[in-house]
Amino acid sequence: MGKHVQIFWEVGRGRMHRLWVFCTKAVSHRTPLLVRVLQWARLKLFTLHHWLFPERQIILRSNGRVRFVSLSHGVQFVILIVVSTLVGWGGYSTHAFFAKDRILAEKNERIAEALFAYRDLLNQYADSQQRFASAAANLEANHSYLLGIVAPQDSAKTEDKRTLADSGEETHKVGLEGILKANKQLKIWMAEIQISQHDVVRVLTSRVRKSLGKTKTLIAGLGPNVERVLSEEVTAKLGQGGPFLALRTDRTPEDAFRTDLARLDMDIDRWDGVQQLLRTLPLVTPSDAFYMASSYGRRKDPFNRRAAVHYGVDLAGVRKSPILSTASGVVVFAARNGKYGKMIEIDHGRGIHTRYGHLHRINVKVGQRVGFRERIGLMGSTGRSTGPHVHYEIRVNGTPYNPAKFFKVGKHVFKNWEG
Repeated sequence: MGKHVQIFWEVGRGRMHRLWVFCTKAVSHRTPLLVRVLQWARLKLFTLHHWLFPERQIILRSNGRVRFVSLSHGVQFVILIVVSTLVGWGGYSTHAFFAKDRILAEKNERIAEALFAYRDLLNQYADSQQRFASAAANLEANHSYLLGIVAPQDSAKTEDKRTLADSGEETHKVGLEGILKANKQLKIWMAEIQISQHDVVRVLTSRVRKSLGKTKTLIAGLGPNVERVLSEEVTAKLGQGGPFLALRTDRTPEDAFRTDLARLDMDIDRWDGVQQLLRTLPLVTPSDAFYMASSYGRRKDPFNRRAAVHYGVDLAGVRKSPILSTASGVVVFAARNGKYGKMIEIDHGRGIHTRYGHLHRINVKVGQRVGFRERIGLMGSTGRSTGPHVHYEIRVNGTPYNPAKFFKVGKHVFKNWEG
């Protein structure tokens, strides 16, 4: 018995092309039931397809002329697939947009809680230091008072060792021993508190510096020029100065703790400054529904097919779909710009500019301040363009940079904020 493969290819006018692969193994006069079952299933599927997608016609009337456009089964099926894909992608993009806002809100809440806990720790430390100083002063006063009482008794006992101390002396000795024991216990308690505070400060410092290290790595991925600009910005925000004070080598544990606490406070300020700085960078895409039509760098020109350089990325999508600002800033250009077509340029500060080209419509004006993810225009195909898309550029001090690197950093930033 051999293996047979039957391929049915039917082409009809006004119908979609159907490919039916009918495979049978070891089909003989002994297995007619399998053949009949497969043929029945084929007939049912064919009937269901024609029932769901009957041939339709669209009547077009223009200038007294009437034309008919036929929609075959195949065309209707393709339209259904395209519409379903667009609806699904739109739903996913909407969900992703609101998810990013939720991530930012949750991260801001966590930062506020961490800062509140840090300030509460400082207040507790100040209160414990005050209580310790008060208790130490009281103990010192009691100790001096008791020593003044015990000293004469010690002199008398030296002169006459056989004389027994009276009940008052014994009472004072017992009291002194109790106070000294309490003093010792208090010192142990304060040492435990200092150790616990040191541990908390060390853990917080380690976490903050680890986060700073990850952020520095992400910023370095944007390019050396961008990294230098952002580093100067963070340094300028922190500021340095003050009178010269020589380093002390005879520091007490309390001095060391205060130094560690000051360093932690500076690291937290630096971390907060870097996070705020990242929120002002163009790290997201200017469209929620798109596909990458052309990447940054070397490419073949879409018109003459010759080698060319592309200083941006082309994000293709549906005509008139919203174009959003990738970061807050001020609009410095909003008009036609030669081969860019209708173009918008936004200044985000620190020498960082973004450009949005080939727009169908511009919804902003020069001098207008826009916020993060604010609608600034509609996707189009003006200028030197082959179809609806947005040409997106990022320039730092006039030098173009690959926007895909910024998109990649943005994904990591949102992921870290979510974690």
